[in-house]
Amino acid sequence: MSAKPKERMRLIVLSILTAAIFCLYLLVLMTHQIVHGSEYFAQTQASTTSVLSIKAARGDIVDCNGIPLAENETSLNIVFYYSFLPKDQQNDIIAQLIEICEENGETWNDPLPITPDGTEFVEDRDKEVEALKKKLELNVYATADDCMYHMQQNIFKIEGYDAAMTRKIAGVRYGMVLSDFSVNNNQYVFAENVSPETVLKIKEMSHLFPGVDVAEQDIRVYPDGTLLPHVIGYLGAIYAEDWLGDSETGTQGYKEKGYKMSDLIGKAGIEKVMEETLHGVDGERTVEQSKNGEIISETITSPTQPGNKVVLTIDSAFQKRVQEAVEEYVEYLKSLNDSKRGSDIKGAAVSVLDAKTGAVLAMVNYPTYDINRFYEDYNELLKDELTPLNNRVTQSLYRPGSTFKTAVAVGALEEGIITPNETVNCTGTYYYYDYIPGNKFHPTCLKYHGQTNVIEALTVSCNIFFYDVGRRLGIDKMGEYANLMGLGVETGLEIPSAVGGISSPERSELLGTRWEQGNVVQAAIGQMDTAVSPLQLSIQAMTLANQGTRYQPHLIKEIRSYDDSEVISVTEPVVASSFEISDVNYQAVVDGMIGAGETISASGYTLKDLPYDVAIKTGSPQKTSTVFHSAVIGFAPVDDPDIAIGIILEESQNASWLVRKILDAYYETAGKDRVDW
Repeated sequence: MSAKPKERMRLIVLSILTAAIFCLYLLVLMTHQIVHGSEYFAQTQASTTSVLSIKAARGDIVDCNGIPLAENETSLNIVFYYSFLPKDQQNDIIAQLIEICEENGETWNDPLPITPDGTEFVEDRDKEVEALKKKLELNVYATADDCMYHMQQNIFKIEGYDAAMTRKIAGVRYGMVLSDFSVNNNQYVFAENVSPETVLKIKEMSHLFPGVDVAEQDIRVYPDGTLLPHVIGYLGAIYAEDWLGDSETGTQGYKEKGYKMSDLIGKAGIEKVMEETLHGVDGERTVEQSKNGEIISETITSPTQPGNKVVLTIDSAFQKRVQEAVEEYVEYLKSLNDSKRGSDIKGAAVSVLDAKTGAVLAMVNYPTYDINRFYEDYNELLKDELTPLNNRVTQSLYRPGSTFKTAVAVGALEEGIITPNETVNCTGTYYYYDYIPGNKFHPTCLKYHGQTNVIEALTVSCNIFFYDVGRRLGIDKMGEYANLMGLGVETGLEIPSAVGGISSPERSELLGTRWEQGNVVQAAIGQMDTAVSPLQLSIQAMTLANQGTRYQPHLIKEIRSYDDSEVISVTEPVVASSFEISDVNYQAVVDGMIGAGETISASGYTLKDLPYDVAIKTGSPQKTSTVFHSAVIGFAPVDDPDIAIGIILEESQNASWLVRKILDAYYETAGKDRVDW
């Protein structure tokens, strides 16, 4: 074959191959543009795929009968998504959202500790002000004006707004910084629990708000915010120092625990001490969105694990009854308009324990506050002279007064210093120290009691008897028995509680005072440097009720799964200490306390007409030389004790009158199944 036909053949083959390849490409192009055109067009619009967090439900806090004390409620929140929120439009978007919120009476998250006019730091927020300066990298002497200028000009570039709006925008932007709003923490809650009207407005204007959405999320609510606020506690933002922890002390931060900077954590009470039990584990969802922010697909890639439920030992019905009784009694005392009868009362604390286990049945503080309004009312509450934020039951310390005489009586009897029938002659004045030349120390008794044994001395609260018996027992043994009864020692309660202390030469030195020889007799009647909490008074009463066995008080009954399908743990009674009080000595002390209870004759408060015996001991501890508190400890029924009580009324009288109200409330609510008389 000649060369020309060969070349012609090659050209034909090449042309055929070229045509085939062209047809193939044409077919592929038609498939993309015509067959799958709409599908691929939609895909071209999907500009971003994001992994978003799904907040786990926080575990409930309930009373011993399952009645909610802290629970979750679904709310509509305005949220920002970092991936879709234009950086150059953030200030304008925030300003418009603020205007919508103001029109509808909504609030938004603004943690900036600077006044609305931007000129001063907010009072009593020193820790937050310090964190602000540190976050802005300003020195400790920076003023509020300095902080505002730095945020406006250098950090957030807020331009074109008046001073008021500039401050509002800065507050939101600072909150975003505090929450570590970033690629790694893609979601920020701008406003919580907004109204349907606000939601509708934002939806209508959604084209103006790229990166903004309305999401359903759980918020923490307290069905009765005035019931147990000091015990339950509240939630708050994570501070920077808590987020990072402290490497020097080995304190683990919330970041290492898997929390997000935007998470809320327990800041006080059970919410705080049980934080990791209640918190749960967040889930994740993968969201595919178009460049306009429209959601194309959404998949849950990691389900949430809700927090566990904390069941308290407290019966809310009983708690409410005791709280009402305290409030009514305080109002009654004030109505007397007579300081000698207790009308100057400043506060009250009541602790009621299960005598058989140490479980807390009620814990009442007066005055109290509403947890639901904690942040709104915080500054006002902080300035209140009556300190409603203070947990008086666990944190306040008082001299125990004559309630302490029960510890001295038990110690003296068990150490053989006295017998139940041995007497001391009460002449109204104690002259023992006259053997010291020039002695002028002559402590007195309120009355002349004559020859008095321990039973009578407890009934009438004879000072002379306990001056003498306490002196013979000695300060060391006195402190030993007081500690065994739970006074001046760690309580072991789940939430923080003050320790206090018992008078001694060592304690005087610690407090910077001089120990005198005669101090022991004052200590024997619950004065001097002895300081105990109302909780410890109820522990003392419980220890007496158990003839020397002291249980560790506890607030948590059990931990259950979120849906109640599983009991995870149960709190068993723990014996904190134990010593034996002989039957004869125990009976002497109890008889004296029963006698003290029978001296109450006020109508509606008497204990004598009850179908069981009640053991109490009253006291009038000194605050100053002219100002006295009123105290009482007690337990009932004497034959088989159910509850132990400790009460303090600040600058008032007759705390013992509340005992009857508490007993009636108990056997009509929490203890109704125990009544068998």
